[in-house]
Amino acid sequence: MIAKPADEIVLLPGLDGTGDLFDRLAASLADEFTVNVMRYPNDPSLGYAGYAELARKLIGKRRVFLLGESFSGPVAVRVAAQLGPQIKGVILAATFLRTPLPAWFMRRASHTEPEATPKRIRDAILMGSYGDDELRNKVDEIVRGLSRPVRAARLRAIAEVDVREDFARLRCPVLVLHGRKDWLVSITPMQKAACDKGGVRIVAFSAAHMLLQTRAAEAAMEISAFAKSKTLWEAQNEN
Repeated sequence: MIAKPADEIVLLPGLDGTGDLFDRLAASLADEFTVNVMRYPNDPSLGYAGYAELARKLIGKRRVFLLGESFSGPVAVRVAAQLGPQIKGVILAATFLRTPLPAWFMRRASHTEPEATPKRIRDAILMGSYGDDELRNKVDEIVRGLSRPVRAARLRAIAEVDVREDFARLRCPVLVLHGRKDWLVSITPMQKAACDKGGVRIVAFSAAHMLLQTRAAEAAMEISAFAKSKTLWEAQNEN
């Protein structure tokens, strides 16, 4: 019988909320972690507080690593601040602490139809030149299946979110993964927050917004190295 990996990592999904776009990353992490993918319900009444509550319930009393991608970065930060020592480390991928675009723009975007953006432009923004047909088809399927009221509610939530104070209070190790060619979420605000906080590792990839999908193996290697350095740090401080 093969033993399960000692470390568990909980993956919090992007705006789609399905968790389906974690397939490649989860496979790349499976040898090192027990991977638990969060899947958000299609409930437009939920805001960031509601998603954080769902994540806390999923985690329970276990000690885990927590990854927040894009939309879920603020969820991961808020949950880590609330659960304290239960969170071994936080990984923030292609994400933000407060709205990455003007709030008025996010509110206006909440009223637009997803189909209003041509697929080639959408894919260029999300994947740049790093996508492939399988990924593009999966994104298209997910976009078509996403409830419009839920999408609108999540975009409005982004317009209002601000977890910079929660981030500053985190005591667990933090790893930031970001694409150098991410047109959707600029890396600059996260770099500033990390510099102000100190002790945050930032890794920039040659990638657009969907770095966890287009650079899954490389991202998994960085996450694994981060987890091992955290485990070593714990062992040294227990002696």
